[in-house]
Amino acid sequence: MKVDNALMSYTFDFHPLDVVGWDGYLYPWIFNVNDFEPLTGRVHQPPPIHQTFEAPGFDVLSFVPRKLDYHPLAIPVPYNHSNIDSDEILYYVSGDFGSRRGIEIGSYTLHRRGIHHGPQPGAIEASLGKDSTNELAIMIETKKALKVTSNAERLDDPNYPFSWTEPLKVGATPP
Repeated sequence: MKVDNALMSYTFDFHPLDVVGWDGYLYPWIFNVNDFEPLTGRVHQPPPIHQTFEAPGFDVLSFVPRKLDYHPLAIPVPYNHSNIDSDEILYYVSGDFGSRRGIEIGSYTLHRRGIHHGPQPGAIEASLGKDSTNELAIMIETKKALKVTSNAERLDDPNYPFSWTEPLKVGATPP
């Protein structure tokens, strides 16, 4: 919870939404992501095609099991890109995420604005010929930069930013 421009923790000894009724206009609700019907195309679709919700400060995107690109020359994984106006955080729920390896169920990744990311080395080749994916991941794109808490920093993998590139061979000159 944010109070006086500082983040603080507040723990209930009960579930705050365990109520008999609700009075007012703002109330919690749920959406079963398995009910989200994905859009697909002949070539790879940009991330906004997966947008489920939009709010003034963020968008929620749902990557659900779906048919992959079906043009004979299509490459069915995301292209290399950098977000110039948003941070994105991905929560990996289940399945195999085609552009990444080494991700476990329950993992989170944070891609800050301006940071290059895309398919890992070998992901393009591994995706060729596949016609569907069973991935389930939720992504939040924020309009303002995310602030990482000290608890989250303790979970950071310092090698993650380098997972998007081929390792340099001994004696090789960087591009």
